[in-house]
Amino acid sequence: MSRSTRSSPTTAEAWPQASSAGNAALPDFDPRAAGVLAAAVAAAPTGVTIADPSRPDCPIVFLNPAFSAITGYRAEEVLGRNCRFLQGRDTDPKAVARVRRAIAAARPVTVEMVNYRRDGTRFWNELRITPVPGPDGRPALFLGIQHDVTARKRAELALERAKRAAERANQTKSDFLATMSHEIRTPMNGVMGTVALLLETELTAEQRAYADTARRCGQDLLAIVNDILDISRIESGMLRIESVPFRIADVVLGVLDLFGATAAEKGIGLAAAIAPEVPDTVEGDPHRLRQVLLNLVDNAVKFTAIGGVTVRIERASAEPLALSFAVTDTGIGIPAAAQKRLFVRFAQADASISRRFGGSGLGLTICRQLVALMGGELALESEAGRGTTFSFILPVRPVAGAGSAPARLVPSAAVAPAPRGVRGRVLLAEDSRSNQLVAAAILRRAGFAVDVAADGEEAVERAAARRYDLILMDVQMPKLDGFGATARIRALPPPAGTVPIIALTASVRPEDRDRCFEAGMTGYVAKPIDLIALLGAVDQALAGRRAGRRGAEPAGELPLVDRATLDELRGAVEPGRLPQLIAVFVEETEARLAELEAAHAAGDVAAIGRLAHVLKSAAGTFGAAALARAATLLEETCRDGTAERVACLATELVALGRRTLEALVEPASAG
Repeated sequence: MSRSTRSSPTTAEAWPQASSAGNAALPDFDPRAAGVLAAAVAAAPTGVTIADPSRPDCPIVFLNPAFSAITGYRAEEVLGRNCRFLQGRDTDPKAVARVRRAIAAARPVTVEMVNYRRDGTRFWNELRITPVPGPDGRPALFLGIQHDVTARKRAELALERAKRAAERANQTKSDFLATMSHEIRTPMNGVMGTVALLLETELTAEQRAYADTARRCGQDLLAIVNDILDISRIESGMLRIESVPFRIADVVLGVLDLFGATAAEKGIGLAAAIAPEVPDTVEGDPHRLRQVLLNLVDNAVKFTAIGGVTVRIERASAEPLALSFAVTDTGIGIPAAAQKRLFVRFAQADASISRRFGGSGLGLTICRQLVALMGGELALESEAGRGTTFSFILPVRPVAGAGSAPARLVPSAAVAPAPRGVRGRVLLAEDSRSNQLVAAAILRRAGFAVDVAADGEEAVERAAARRYDLILMDVQMPKLDGFGATARIRALPPPAGTVPIIALTASVRPEDRDRCFEAGMTGYVAKPIDLIALLGAVDQALAGRRAGRRGAEPAGELPLVDRATLDELRGAVEPGRLPQLIAVFVEETEARLAELEAAHAAGDVAAIGRLAHVLKSAAGTFGAAALARAATLLEETCRDGTAERVACLATELVALGRRTLEALVEPASAG
């Protein structure tokens, strides 16, 4: 690169202050600057260069000492050269292109790029280039300002690496917790499902107490797993807040119903009071609101022995619309010194609390974070011995045409819902043996015939070969998982391709639920399987199917004895044990049929209903599908049917029961 030999009357002597201060310039360059300004430029810690666009290749014609200090180049090694000599293999071509476009357009530009010092070391250069116009308006020179920002960039890169590492660690933690949640839920499904079935059998008072304790412990463990998973989702930013229309009363009543029986047992009141100005329907996240109220009401009922618990909802503001929620109890209260520990995870007001009342100390932490995500703040007012009030205000969106919510809500009667409607045949796709037994037993006791598939491929084959009213599909199975099996079933021609499919899964994250529906499933039941939740989902799916079929033919006749059920039972007990079990069932059923005849003769509808319930449960376990369905129908008729209809069905049930027992005797010898 050669220097220009353009003559100029200007010399270095024309800028003596600059020369004495260490600035360097070509002899024919006139900076046209005052001496004080030149001295300031010379003393500045920032690199300053001037390039001359009138010369070939726009060379540097001036630099200050700071530029040499930053780059390591002496003045004689820089003057007359284009600044590109500072670039190297790691210089971003995009940054270079930005500089060239700006120079061509005569506009200022600021970029950060990797440059190289004289000794070959890299540094990050924050470069600002500004055109200085001449008399004709065109750039007479380009002023360059350089900052060595290497330390800052290193800090930024270190921070970015730390952030990515933290995100990876957080994701790993979330994945681990989700996996462990799934792994814990799967065996818990067998444990809690079996306990639920056990509680439906005839037990002594001592046995029932033991089984109830096991059920409560399982529920507590499941609640802890859910809490830990929620904490992880909140911290990782993966928990989503929805905005959908919902009825205030539905959410609140659902919470009250869950604790109605507990409050009644303790002899305390439980109710909700809703102010007249609160609209019936609003837009928000009903699931997260319910979760917060569940935690608060649970604590309130748990810590209240005398008095009661009240949920109050009022309108906090009209524009924008916001609702105030408060859960007040007359319980033990919280001392002021202990209140600050309440929202610390795994902490409670008193160390003895967890021993006396249970709990992990996560509930209030989750409540506070959920309320914050919904745009509110959880507040506390309490005094030892005088009760506690937790309150929060949530912004919600109004819904056009919404009326007023009911003024008062109390828990509904605590009666387990019995699924109604047509009983039919269900395909259960589940690879776990224990889960097969639990789910199949629940369904058979409800009057359904059940076929079992051990993997996704078998489920598809069975769905294509036989007509089912419903399919229960485990999500994780060998050979072909539930998503793949659902896709193949949906590709089958109707009616096989339109059968309702309910997902059974231990994965409970919202994205897992969404994936089930995206795959074509029509329902979702989380493991561990809750008897009421499963039957409710089945009833809902079948109700929709019946509505869609518009009066199509009912489910076909069920067999007296479902051989598949007997085969499953044979595999679940010790070899040779099945004939003994069938003999006991036959003996007990004969006695109950005799009791049923006596109750029928006496017109005792209550006794008939009780016997029908017992017969339904036992018949489903031993594959007596037709008898189980008939007993279910009789039990329902005893609740809301006429005496004549009860008498007719009771007579039919006795005859059907005796035919069923005759059919059971023959296969028993093969057990």
